[in-house]
Amino acid sequence: MPPILFTHAAAGWLALLGLAVPLAIYLWNRRPGRVVRVGSVRWLEAAANQRLRNIRPEQLLLFLLRAAVLGLLALAVAEPLQLLPVPPARGQVLLAPGITAAALGPLRPMLDSLRLRGYELRQLADTRPVSTPRPWAALGLGDTTERAPRQLLVDTVFAAAPNLWNTVQLAADSLPGRPLVVVAPLSVASFQGTRPALPATVRWLPLPPPDSSRWPVAAWVTHPDSLAILMAAGSESAVAYQKVRVRRPAQGQLLGGRWGGAEIRLASQTELLVTENGRRRTLPLLRRAPRWHMSHDAAHAASARVLSAALRAVAPTLPLPPRLVVSTSEAVPTDSLDWLFWLRDAPLPARWATDASVRVWQEAASATKPFATEFQPAASLEISAISRLDTAAQPGAVPVWTTAAGRPLLSWQPSGRYRLHTRLDAAWSTLADSPELPALLLSLLLPPAPTAFQPDSRQLPMSQLRGPVATEAKGLEPTAPRRPLAPWLVLAAGLLFGLERLLAARRNRAAPAAVPSSEPSTAQRQSA
Repeated sequence: MPPILFTHAAAGWLALLGLAVPLAIYLWNRRPGRVVRVGSVRWLEAAANQRLRNIRPEQLLLFLLRAAVLGLLALAVAEPLQLLPVPPARGQVLLAPGITAAALGPLRPMLDSLRLRGYELRQLADTRPVSTPRPWAALGLGDTTERAPRQLLVDTVFAAAPNLWNTVQLAADSLPGRPLVVVAPLSVASFQGTRPALPATVRWLPLPPPDSSRWPVAAWVTHPDSLAILMAAGSESAVAYQKVRVRRPAQGQLLGGRWGGAEIRLASQTELLVTENGRRRTLPLLRRAPRWHMSHDAAHAASARVLSAALRAVAPTLPLPPRLVVSTSEAVPTDSLDWLFWLRDAPLPARWATDASVRVWQEAASATKPFATEFQPAASLEISAISRLDTAAQPGAVPVWTTAAGRPLLSWQPSGRYRLHTRLDAAWSTLADSPELPALLLSLLLPPAPTAFQPDSRQLPMSQLRGPVATEAKGLEPTAPRRPLAPWLVLAAGLLFGLERLLAARRNRAAPAAVPSSEPSTAQRQSA
């Protein structure tokens, strides 16, 4: 029999003291005797002695029922719990959001092997840590004839890419001590921020990546009768960009050409309408070259040289060649700007601090203290050392680049304010030597894409999946499931109370018939 424990044992013992109440009632609360007139006191003395000798509970069954009701209620107050056997820790196969059964075709032999070993199938999601177990028949594995398989919950291809770091960490916390096999594509868009410390029981089963993908990034007007489209081609290792010139169609007509399975239509004079897999998004038409202005002082001169070189390296990739002006003067042009690189310790001029149409880039101040950490971009094996980092908290800032210590390296605030918490100086970091710096800047300089549009085909290296391992608590066993018994005890007490009331009613109906039996002896005593 499974063991039973009591949550409030002391309260149960105190409640058991209530058993003294029915005992006192049955011993001392007798029915009142009949008043009999006698001629001598000596007849009363004999009757009193006999009464004292015959003190015992009347109706023993009623007494036992009432005592049982109180005993069950006392046990219910103690809240007993029955410990059930600990279920075996079965392995779990976790499918990343948006994976279809057809996409798992290359992994079917491995998944079938896990099924035969007793693994359960679950799905990950952003709204909840992990789903309930799903039948293997939904993937065409196991017994598919017994019942119709439930379909997998599949998101559309334009759903926002999940952050698998946080999703897998939530699943590991929900299923402690169990072997976990995560089936997911290792696309860069699905991994954001710093890798958390996952348990050693987590293993990754990557999906084969697509050969390539193409999508339009930007468009601009080259001549009144022609347009140029910037197309991105993604592969496992990199993203390449190509400019395609087409003839400008009439408003509402399609653009001729191959656009990676998408349809591009001229919606108006200022934007294009892109339709991909049934989903639509707009692409603005650029009409002028972007204007960049960089202002730096002597303390930021080294960072200014590195940043200007990186900007000139990515300029040919942009839809229109930008116009970059580098100056050591604090005077900034008063006409329209697209980017302002303010590399100074002086505060940003009020003219540009309130202009939401201009994106601003700033660096850490000279008073920044040393802080040793590292930074590794996604889909890259290059690691940059950071020796000085501004760790002051900024309300409302969103991390864009994150260091290995979980600190923001580049943060973004509303209205397009970017802040680099270090500098592109050799004394501050080795970012200047990183070949990934131009690519990191390019993602910021391109026209912003919808958050739900993540077609990047670059793959995360397997080395980045092997990170810190979460420490497991020693001496802790899996918690056994517990079954509360208090509701059943209250139900049993209620049934016994109903039975006690039934027997008490029958006793009260039968009591008057027994009274006349004592009259003959009383009459004899009176005549005597």
